[in-house]
Amino acid sequence: MLLLIAGSCLGTISPVQAHIVEDSLKLVLSRKDLSVPERVEAMNKLAEITFYRRGHKEGFSVLHKAIKLSGQLEDKKHKARLYAVLARWYVEDNQFLQANENLDSALYYSDKTGDNEARGYVEYTRGWLRLRQNKPREAIAGFLEGLHLVEREEAHGLKSAIYGEMSDAYGQWSDTLNQQKYAVLCYKEALRTGDPDMQTYADLSVGNSFADRFEKDTTRQVFRDSAFYYYKHSVSFLEKNRDRVVHLTRLPVAAYNIAKLYSRYMPSSYEEKVRYYLDLAVKEAQKTNEYSVLAQSYIMLTEYAIMEEDYIRAEFFIGNAAIAAHEEPVVNKRILPGISWYFSVIREKQGDLGEALRYYKQYIREYTNRFDMERMALAQKLEAQYEANRKERELAVLQEKITYSKKLNRLYIGLALVGFIAVIILIYANKQRTKAMKQQKQLHKMEVGKIEQKNRISLLSAMLEGQEQERSRLARDLHDGLGGLLSGIKIEMSAVKTILANPEGQGLMDKTMEHLDDAVNELRRIAHSMMPEILIRYGLGEAVKEYCQRFRTSGVRIECRVFNYTNEMDHSRQMVLYRIMQELVNNAIKHAEASLIYVQLQQVEDKIFLTVEDDGIGFDKDKIAATGKQSAGWTNIRARVEFLHGSLDILSEKGSGTTITVECLMNADGREKK
Repeated sequence: MLLLIAGSCLGTISPVQAHIVEDSLKLVLSRKDLSVPERVEAMNKLAEITFYRRGHKEGFSVLHKAIKLSGQLEDKKHKARLYAVLARWYVEDNQFLQANENLDSALYYSDKTGDNEARGYVEYTRGWLRLRQNKPREAIAGFLEGLHLVEREEAHGLKSAIYGEMSDAYGQWSDTLNQQKYAVLCYKEALRTGDPDMQTYADLSVGNSFADRFEKDTTRQVFRDSAFYYYKHSVSFLEKNRDRVVHLTRLPVAAYNIAKLYSRYMPSSYEEKVRYYLDLAVKEAQKTNEYSVLAQSYIMLTEYAIMEEDYIRAEFFIGNAAIAAHEEPVVNKRILPGISWYFSVIREKQGDLGEALRYYKQYIREYTNRFDMERMALAQKLEAQYEANRKERELAVLQEKITYSKKLNRLYIGLALVGFIAVIILIYANKQRTKAMKQQKQLHKMEVGKIEQKNRISLLSAMLEGQEQERSRLARDLHDGLGGLLSGIKIEMSAVKTILANPEGQGLMDKTMEHLDDAVNELRRIAHSMMPEILIRYGLGEAVKEYCQRFRTSGVRIECRVFNYTNEMDHSRQMVLYRIMQELVNNAIKHAEASLIYVQLQQVEDKIFLTVEDDGIGFDKDKIAATGKQSAGWTNIRARVEFLHGSLDILSEKGSGTTITVECLMNADGREKK
């Protein structure tokens, strides 16, 4: 699991950085005129550097001094935050009892301050701690309370950290929809911080959400490709910015995740990539003491060595995995069974059946221990149910022996039940018949609707074709007619300018010439928008890039990416998809109040995916659908999507931006989407 010290500017720092920042903080603390709040903050940061670079004991010592000094302050926000940090450190030191005690202190002082950011950090810490104590419901409650407290604050780093933890929690529950929702929110908040550490953390969070969605439905290769994109972006960024990034532990995590995806879901021809990223994960995990990733990487290398029948190398790898697993303060019990299993396999291949059996028994014990608590609770429940059923049977037999009349009563009751069941069957049969009739009516309605839809699509096709022809004609007329006329006027007025001797007349003429230039440029822009020449010559991919580039030069921040587009799509369908993209981008600029717009065009086999995402104010799509109040732009978009036989997926909430994805087949002769 990724570690993130939210609300604090320092974490696991490189030795050079740690030395420089540590000396700077000591220099600041030596000043006599430093106020108590400033001194507390400086000591907090110094304690963090000491904890991660010098040792836990020294870090605890500095932090306790900061807590003692914060007692002089009337506002208890500093004390609340410091106790929360202390609670987190005790968890990392595997001292959960002390962690809970310090969390209680943080909550106590949190109630005595009006600083929402400090209170939100304490609630976030409570959720963080409960998640590691296997209390996910309490953890989510703490995260949501933290978000509520900082809702109106500019605490983007804290919000990003909370969203990332929530995404991780929902991922453990296999709730991939909520996992991706909070991963996207984590990513958006991280972008607002401008902090490279937060951005790499968000990259991994989004990558994990796509990887989990792909594992749930391996037919959606777009999820796998997206996971690769975010993981590889994280690795590339971390390798290029080692001096800027604090948490280099994320590099081996991302490298291992890429190797795992390649190993599980890509052909054997990608084995070189698997080994490349595994080697990178091992090298970086050794540098950063990320022992859990190191152990898992060695286990995967062991698997490949066994496949190659190189059992000496396999034994070397699995031995290193065992050493790395036991370097953790708390041994990850999910890793141990795999280590014992591969030891057993290696010993069996080497002919040492006694050792193979011993390791196999150890594997069974370790695998069983992971589920002891759940199995014990289940066994106790089953025992209670069995005992209750046994007593009921004994009582029934005893009552049957005591009185014959009760047998008769049971017989009568049985006959009554048979009659009752017969009535229920008759009622059920009647309902089924009614249901079948309703289904026939629905099928008839569906056939009628299908015919109406085909007619509507035919009309839409004719209408869109007519619109494009009219746009093309207007564009040519504007460019060839009015454009030529304006250019001719400009040439004639340039000749007049040489005749005018009066400076005022020449100034007026210059201004008129500028207006003519503006008119010509505006005319060209309108003509290009109505019939983009680059789309006709080079296809949809280049047209989308050029359209986004024009907005970028005009001051709007818009990013565009095109993946695997082969330009084999029908020209008419390219034009319709281009119009949809124009309308979506214009909506984001005009109505969403967005500061960043992301446009992605991706081809996966015979499918095209167009995504337009913004970080604007968002909207309540359910409310709009319920009221039926849709703008002409949305009506045009839905009509064009229907013409493409595609689907429109809208993800938006008020205050959380909007993501709109259009999916359609490349050509019209493909199978229609349901």
